[in-house]
This record gives sequence, C-alpha cells and structure tokens, in this order.
Amino acid sequence: TPVRFGGFNWQNSVQLNDSRSTGPETVTFRTDNPLTPDPTDSIGVRQTFLGDFQSSVDWDTGINLPVLFRGSWKLQPVVGVGNSTTGPFAIRNRATNGAFVRQGKRFRFGATASPTLFGFFPGIGPLSRIRHSLSPVITWSYQPAANVPEAFARAIAQPGQAVNLRSDASQLVSLSLSQSFEGKRRPRGTDTTSADATKLRLLSISTSSISYDFEQAKKPGFTGWATQSVTNSVLSDLLPGFNLSLTHDLWRGQAGVDSAKFDPFLQSVSASFAVSGNTFRSIGSIFGLGGKSTGDQAQRREQVPTSYVAESGRRPRPGSFFSSTQAPINTTGRAFSANFNYQLTRVRPGIGSLTPDRQSLGFSTNFSPTPFWSLSWSSQYNITDGKFESQVVRLERELHEWRAAFNFTRNPNGNFAFFFTIYLTDLPELKFDYDQTTIER
Repeated sequence: TPVRFGGFNWQNSVQLNDSRSTGPETVTFRTDNPLTPDPTDSIGVRQTFLGDFQSSVDWDTGINLPVLFRGSWKLQPVVGVGNSTTGPFAIRNRATNGAFVRQGKRFRFGATASPTLFGFFPGIGPLSRIRHSLSPVITWSYQPAANVPEAFARAIAQPGQAVNLRSDASQLVSLSLSQSFEGKRRPRGTDTTSADATKLRLLSISTSSISYDFEQAKKPGFTGWATQSVTNSVLSDLLPGFNLSLTHDLWRGQAGVDSAKFDPFLQSVSASFAVSGNTFRSIGSIFGLGGKSTGDQAQRREQVPTSYVAESGRRPRPGSFFSSTQAPINTTGRAFSANFNYQLTRVRPGIGSLTPDRQSLGFSTNFSPTPFWSLSWSSQYNITDGKFESQVVRLERELHEWRAAFNFTRNPNGNFAFFFTIYLTDLPELKFDYDQTTIER
C-alpha cells in the first residue's frame, strides 16, 4: 500500500518467509546441573541436529495523519500498530516443534517535524547574495511496555540465551540536521534573466541523527543517549565531484551506559573528488574568469568496440578474472579526467588495543595523449604500509581499420594478467593476441 483517504495514508506491509537447511548442526545450550541442588548452577550441553527449518509471518500497519502547519513546521503525526518485541508476528521452527507461535501487538505513536529556516547575508565578489538554509528533522516516537508470551520468547531466543518475557517501553527523540550556503551570481549588465544569475551551492553539510531515549534514562545504570557515532557529509559546487564524510565515535564506552564518557573520536574519513578540463573552467566561470563548461568531446565521437572479446563473446580475457573499478575505454580522443578517493579508518585507543590506523588512496584517470591513443590507469595505494596494492593499466591504439589493445592488471594478492591483441574492427575474428597470467585456465 498505501491506501489514501483524503489526507490520511494507511500503510500496510505483509512478509512471508520460509527456509530449510540440511546437514549436521551442533548447538550448545545451558541446562540445570543434576549434580547440585543450586538452581542457579547450570552446565553446557551439546546437541547435534540433522537440519533446521523456520517459517514466519509478519504484518505491520500504520496511519499517517494529515500534515499540520504545512507552511512552517510541517508536522506529520503517525499512529501505528507494531509487534511487542523483535522478530516476526508469528513463527515456527525447531524450538516450537513445527507449530506456529505468535507474539502480541502494541500501539506506537510518533510525529516528525521538518521546518526550514533561512538567513541572508550580503554578497561578495561575483555573488550578489548568500543564503543560509537550516533544515532540522525532529522525530518523536513512543511505544508502551508489553508482555511477551513464553513460547514465542523461547522460539526466538538463541541457544544459551536468557528468555526475556517483557519488552520495555521506548520514548525516542531523534534530531538530524541539513544546512547549506547558496550564492546567487550577479547578472551580466541589466539582464536579470541571464543564465549567469543562477544559484550556486557553496557548501552543504548533512549531519546524521542523534537519538535520546527517555524511557531508557529511567533505568538504573543507564542514560538516555542511544547514538554511538555521528557522520557529517560535506558537498560543494566549488569543486565538482567533491564529497567529504567524517564519522566520530561520541562515547568512550557503550552509548547509554552511565559509565560511558562523552569523548568524540575521529573514527573514519572518506573523501573523493574528480578533476577534468571542465573542472577548472567551471571554477573559473563562478568568478567570471572563463567561459561556460563544454561537454566531453569524446562523447560525440563514433564509438568503436573496446576489444574483439566484447564483440565475439568467444571467451573471457584473462584480466576479467580480476576485480577492478576501471571503466572501459569506449572512445578515442577522450578529454583528461581523474578521480581520487581517500580512506582513513581509526580505532579508539583502549586497553590491549594495538590496531594501527589504516589509510589508503585510490586513483584512476582516462585521457588520450594523441587523437589515436587512449590511456586508462587506476591504482590503489596503501599509505599505512607504503606500497601499491593494485594496478590496472590499459592502452588502446586506433590504426584506421585496425585496433590494438594492451591490458595489465595486478591484484593485492600478487596475481597479475597481461593481455595484448590486435584485430580488425569490422571483422574481429581476424586478429592476433597474446596473454600471460598467474591464474590457471
């Protein structure tokens, strides 16, 4: 669905799952120790089964009420019915001896507000005005506590796991934020309808949601914080293709536990950007220093087959056994383009933690040094270990009615493949090729 009644949207979803596995499976579970009268003493028992099966039925429904304060707060109330605990509504498996058992349902209430606030600043240089937009998304959800039938609790419990017969209440408030700085270019002369008087995204920042659970905060030994990490993403039209993502671990310890300390730690960095001839023209046009961006002239050329393999389909070339992000070379006369991506992964220092930071840099480029040569090169460099992990190099030469191709691929595990071919474009069967690879046929 949804099914709409005026301003009301009725949402429904039904899921049916059935699975079966064969083969021996050994399960370890805890049981009472018959050698001691202590009821808290238990021993581990291992049992082997020859197969397993599981069937489940789930149904979820809710109603989105009409939006309130549509011109300002954009408040969207929601009323729904959900399961009492995790898992499907009804399930059958080995623990139920093949009979279906089900859990209960409970109401859930929620509301989402997504206002947008604006601020204006005077322009600078070629920009006549700068606008700052702030768009928070505030979400509130509440579910009352509910009891869980013992048969269902045992059906979803893992071997050796305690059976939980109650699902606690939850009252969660989440906040995410998006903001952007946009500039409006000054029109040329007195023509206010000029295409140059368009908006330009100077900076855009998106922050992932942070949640607080008021019901969890009532429990002894816990706080209401329910978010372990937060991610900020940055975009800008000043550098086309630029994307920066920063992830911070907010707590020294587990979020929601009163022993955890608020201590933001940079956990990962991901950055990527692309550079081409149009990049510099685009940046120059922003400040009125250049003409408009021209398209890739190679796209207007007649495409020819990359290799005889793609046309004949007789067998895969040796390099196809290797994983690669290298885009195929489709045309000659291609303009220069390059893509860079940087990755940083860190682990918060702790007791016994000796994991070093990991950094890597990826690079790929496509261009034609001459009208008849096409070059494609991609590489992955491990900054932490100071070595290149992979290389993919492709050269193609157009010889009027003939075409020659050179391909070299090296993977991080040391395997490599080299392939050379020359073929007649109108008759790919007329060809000569040579290949050498560490992968056996």
